[in-house]
Amino acid sequence: MHRRTGRLPATATAQQVRVLLSRMMRLLVTALDTGPWWRRDRWDPVEEPRIPLREHEPMGRYAVHFDAISTGWLRLAIQWHCKVGLDTGMLTWSTVHRRTAAIRVFDTFLVGQNVPGPHLAVDAAGVRRLMLDFLGYVRAKSVTRGPRAGQRLSPASLQKTAGDLEAFYAFMTENKDDAAATLTDPGWSQLGPEHTRFYRRGELGSKPRPRLEGQIIDDEAMSKVMAGLGLLGTPVEEGGFGDEQAMRITMLMALLGRRVSEICMLDPDPLLPLSSTGLKALQPGEDPQTQAPVAKLHYQQTKIDGGPDTVLVDAEVVTIIHAQQQWAARHFAEYGAPGKIPKYLFLAAMKNRNGDRPYSSLTLRNLLTRLAERLDIRDGAGRLVDFNRTHRFRHTVATGLLNAGVPLHVVQRHLGHLTPTMTMTYAQTLQSTAEAEFLRYRKITASAENIDIDPRDLYDMLELDRRSDRILPNGWCLLPPRQTCTKGNACLTCDKFATDASFLPELQAQQDRTAELIDQRRTAFLARTGEQMGEENIWLAGRRQEHDALGRVIVTLEQTRLADGTVQAVRGAGVTARTDPITENQENKH
Repeated sequence: MHRRTGRLPATATAQQVRVLLSRMMRLLVTALDTGPWWRRDRWDPVEEPRIPLREHEPMGRYAVHFDAISTGWLRLAIQWHCKVGLDTGMLTWSTVHRRTAAIRVFDTFLVGQNVPGPHLAVDAAGVRRLMLDFLGYVRAKSVTRGPRAGQRLSPASLQKTAGDLEAFYAFMTENKDDAAATLTDPGWSQLGPEHTRFYRRGELGSKPRPRLEGQIIDDEAMSKVMAGLGLLGTPVEEGGFGDEQAMRITMLMALLGRRVSEICMLDPDPLLPLSSTGLKALQPGEDPQTQAPVAKLHYQQTKIDGGPDTVLVDAEVVTIIHAQQQWAARHFAEYGAPGKIPKYLFLAAMKNRNGDRPYSSLTLRNLLTRLAERLDIRDGAGRLVDFNRTHRFRHTVATGLLNAGVPLHVVQRHLGHLTPTMTMTYAQTLQSTAEAEFLRYRKITASAENIDIDPRDLYDMLELDRRSDRILPNGWCLLPPRQTCTKGNACLTCDKFATDASFLPELQAQQDRTAELIDQRRTAFLARTGEQMGEENIWLAGRRQEHDALGRVIVTLEQTRLADGTVQAVRGAGVTARTDPITENQENKH
């Protein structure tokens, strides 16, 4: 190029040429290498077809780099371990990535440790000391990238790193004679019982329960996302991102709570009819919220062996799938190789003439991050919602289903969980968040006075006595369980009535209805008798008393809503959209 034009190529062009030449060189090396494929320092399923993979492998386009492991005997051993694991099905390609990452950490730790070889130490006590030192080394490590950069590794990351190393050595101990022969290293034959389990019960900590606090997308943020999804599919020249596939993938994640890999790797025709009537798409004018399931969606269950791989879907989802099928057919007809049939519904945009590459989850996460920045989508605390963590859609759907009263075992099947253990995490988080939200609000009586009961005791009382006659549309009834109500509907004149600011919309609506009822009855009384209804009228006096009580309660709650004396209205998981009218009314008054 310099000879022809007198200029050097642009940086991007030069980079593309380097990438192309590097790939060509690797392909040439692969073709000429007659040795075992597993001894290569770089494993790339795209370049080496002998690497055993599942039919649908989420990490199938990503290479594993063993050359980052500097200790020779360790590098060769992890290669052999991964090769045997893939051959036998004991390991998946995704697990190979994770296990190799753990060995890289161990390799860095070994620098300067002067270990004698694969057996690590001359006796069991030495192995024990070394592995405790490694545990301390991992605990002291910091996250190098992402939102937690600079912080210590999470307990889950610590367990994965130490656990993967322990699993590797347990395998090598069980197969020590084969390892010594295959790797031509007699050091592996010296492994003993001390190498099968490095850590005692409790030393790695208990299995951390997934933390869902802050992972639920609130209603306001979700509404902005759904309203702004059109930008993903809008052409670039019109101010959008020009990616219809990203728009539809995000819609399916938000509606179904499926993992991003499960959506990206859908079959070209993933819909199964529920009945002989076939599939029904959403018709013009139909409300998506009123549609019952009309089909089943088959997805690739790559996370849990033996887990469910279908989910019920409604006509809105069927419509989205049909739209993507039409787009994919047009796209592949223009850019695909003649005679080829695409393997996936959502197609990678580049290097995909055979249609065997699914849409990249990394591309989607980058687009969602840019979308959130453009729309300035923020959560209730004012923080920018990090939508590149697409699992938040799954957390949100799961919590919403449980909040709507869907039985646990049904939610378990919907999420594709093999056991209810993981599903219970959502249920437990939902209940603890609901309790925290209950405790936020100041509780008052019908006379607008503070309740002389500890809020936690009050919450326990209400939960232990969940009778239908204790659940009120505008608060709670604190009548003891063995007593019956003699007040009828006169809750606002009863000292057992309690409420808080989360019921403000209901209380305000009740006050308005009471005022309207008084006007209607007084007008009817005047028409029938020709006289005004006197204030001494028993019915009117009762309604006036209720109206005045509502006024006092509303004024008190508007002045001090929360237990800490502030008036901020915040929505959380397990709480319906009651706080929207509170906020809107407050803004209108100002």
